[in-house]
Amino acid sequence: MIATIVRKDFLTNLLSARFVIGFVLCLVLIPFSILINISNYRDRTTQYRLDRDAAEKATAEVRVYSVLRPEIVLPPEPLSVFGKGVTDQVGNRVRIWLGDKPLLAAGKTAAGDNPFLASFFSIDFVDIAAIIFSLLALIFSYDAFTREKEDGTLKLQMSNALSRSTALAGKLLGILLTLLPVLVFSFLLGGLLVLFSRDISFSAGEWGRIALLFAASLVYLAVFVFIGLLVSTRSRSSVTSLVVCLFLWVFLVFLVPAVSANIAESFFGVASRDNLDRVLRDIDKERAAAISAAFKAQGIPEGWNCWRCSSGEDGFMETYGNPRDEFEKFRRRASLSEPIRIDYADRKWAPEKAYLDSLSRQARAAERLSFLSPTGIFRAVAAAVCRTDLASHERHMDRTRQYREAFIAWLRGKDIFASYRWITPAEPATFKTEDELVGMRTGGEFKTVREYEDWASRQKDARARWVKLSQVKVPGDSPDDFPYLDISDMPRFEVREGAFLSGLEPSAFWVGIMLIAAVLLFYVGYVAFIRYDVR
Repeated sequence: MIATIVRKDFLTNLLSARFVIGFVLCLVLIPFSILINISNYRDRTTQYRLDRDAAEKATAEVRVYSVLRPEIVLPPEPLSVFGKGVTDQVGNRVRIWLGDKPLLAAGKTAAGDNPFLASFFSIDFVDIAAIIFSLLALIFSYDAFTREKEDGTLKLQMSNALSRSTALAGKLLGILLTLLPVLVFSFLLGGLLVLFSRDISFSAGEWGRIALLFAASLVYLAVFVFIGLLVSTRSRSSVTSLVVCLFLWVFLVFLVPAVSANIAESFFGVASRDNLDRVLRDIDKERAAAISAAFKAQGIPEGWNCWRCSSGEDGFMETYGNPRDEFEKFRRRASLSEPIRIDYADRKWAPEKAYLDSLSRQARAAERLSFLSPTGIFRAVAAAVCRTDLASHERHMDRTRQYREAFIAWLRGKDIFASYRWITPAEPATFKTEDELVGMRTGGEFKTVREYEDWASRQKDARARWVKLSQVKVPGDSPDDFPYLDISDMPRFEVREGAFLSGLEPSAFWVGIMLIAAVLLFYVGYVAFIRYDVR
């Protein structure tokens, strides 16, 4: 008897206008979203390669260790063509500094105080599936019993030997069997577009995750089917049932996720970035004072002069053509300043982490509030499956901080802060005295610095003094006299895909919650149908 009911309902639904409309919607919207996101992925991949090559070139073309600041460029996630999550709102480039731990990635970010919240307003395959599948589930189930009650066929069926549990099971299976081809078609169409695209390819693990996304979608679809059946068993007419189902659809699919983000922004505030910047500036001042005190204790003067110098933030100093004493002064300065700079990065991390935690706390509050709706759960699960959720981004950032520690350990292993190689590529054996350099640069016209300074003090044109010192080019005065550093032993950041099921533990829990909700909805619907007045 169940098979007869399933076959009848399946054929009736298959030939209905709502099935055709639903199928056409999927036929239009699903490939549109996938093609748009494949195009977006292609653009991001192209930009990633340009940024990666530029970062590798900049890292390779350095002559002193003080300039060496690797930049990590994270590749786009292939599964983002199905669910973008936070990937379009957070950056993908991280510069490794000595004086700062990585906080937020640079690159494309959305406007607003919290980039993690912007994922609640993106559109992709997952969002379209969440909207269309839930709508189809309600459209096919809202009148499962009210239509036949109004036609009089339900009363006729119940007057025979057909049990209510059999009728309910038949209706349920008939609706699910109708919607299953739409679900399968949507995923097959999306998979075929990826499979035949030249701009993207999936690994075996990624196809496996798509299968997990399909399973989550099936559970999500079933929840809304049970909601529709429950409403149908509690309504006196199809019109009433339709109105209630549409209200629930708008409330659960649109209002709950949107209101969740707004509530999180209102009640879970983030720490002020201005306050953070103020605290960091104060710590930087303390660091500068500590470095000055260290110089003073060692008798190193604050000021410096050199023949050719380039300096900048985070301890960058590259110098050429100096006398031996000046090179030694620069070396001593670096041996004191850089360990202090690294130590103060740990002090800055406490307020930075507090700020970062406030961003994550707000985003997670919005996510948990959205779990009041099956749509919120489905989107969160889908982002985790696609590796585009907040947790995946945080794992990437944690690994960049671990890489910074490895990079600093590598520098310390070379005792590089106390080495001349930190500030110049010139070998110490080639260093000259100030008198020797003046004699060489003036072609022997002056033997000592004093002779040159006596002559220079009588010159009215300052340029003439410089021209005199530039008569003869001394080897080692220019960066072009030296090769680039050999950094073949430097640790490299590796982008790891992770295990097939990595990061999915919380998602399994929430899928289980959806399953429990589906069972409860079915049970309540069953009880309601047992008491349903079929007249």
